[in-house]
Amino acid sequence: MKRCYDTWPGLARGLGVCLAAAGALLGCNMARVDDSPGDDPPASSAPSSGWTAIAPGIERREMALPVASASVQGAALLVRVGPAVARFAVQYSPGAARTLDEWQQALPEAQVIVNGAFFDEADRALGLIVSDGQAYGQSFVGFGGMLQVDASGARVRSLVSSPYQGESLWQAVQAFPMLIEHGGVPAPQDDGFGQRSRRTWIGQDRAGRIILGVTHTLIALADLQAWLLASDLDLEVAFALDGGRSTGMVIQTPSHQESIPAFDRLPSVVVVYAP
Repeated sequence: MKRCYDTWPGLARGLGVCLAAAGALLGCNMARVDDSPGDDPPASSAPSSGWTAIAPGIERREMALPVASASVQGAALLVRVGPAVARFAVQYSPGAARTLDEWQQALPEAQVIVNGAFFDEADRALGLIVSDGQAYGQSFVGFGGMLQVDASGARVRSLVSSPYQGESLWQAVQAFPMLIEHGGVPAPQDDGFGQRSRRTWIGQDRAGRIILGVTHTLIALADLQAWLLASDLDLEVAFALDGGRSTGMVIQTPSHQESIPAFDRLPSVVVVYAP
């Protein structure tokens, strides 16, 4: 059975406001801990102590995850993007999901590719997707977050404290839950914050830079949230993208190539292009 997304009771109730999400609940793999063949890729034993520039406006960093719920001490792979230099796009293939390798082949100019929105068994994204100005689906209401790109640039946004009002966007992807609310404060936790899984997340720091992260190990959202807040990342806002079997990242800059494989095919991805 195809995995749809990891969820929990509180958010499942919230998804009732979205017809697509409600229909998708029938096929979801509910909060599975053992959600990858052979478990996780091995984590580096010597994570980097700081950021390394790998392309104009794009930096890479590996950080240790010394948290109680991790199955072993692992690492998070992070990419930090200066949106005034590099640019973001959201690519969407409704009903025809691709492997991360296939997305890489289809997007040879991409510098970074990371998995995007939650999706149902028909490989259609939940929430609002905007790809090159074309909108799909309906926005989440009262929960979740959004990466958006418009004339003012790229922004990470809480749909709880800053609801979507139908603005015209060039690119957008939505997911849940919020981890850090605007102002750098912890978002409220729901029941599923104690469940362990691979994680993908996106945030924006107080300097306006956007940070994409994937975890190599199974980790609870509560511990991920605490780690993000205690880190030196200085995040203003952050939310989780799809995780579990969907978690994956490709870096393919002239100076650095790296891949964290996703185990599911993906109908949507977030893409970073250098200038």
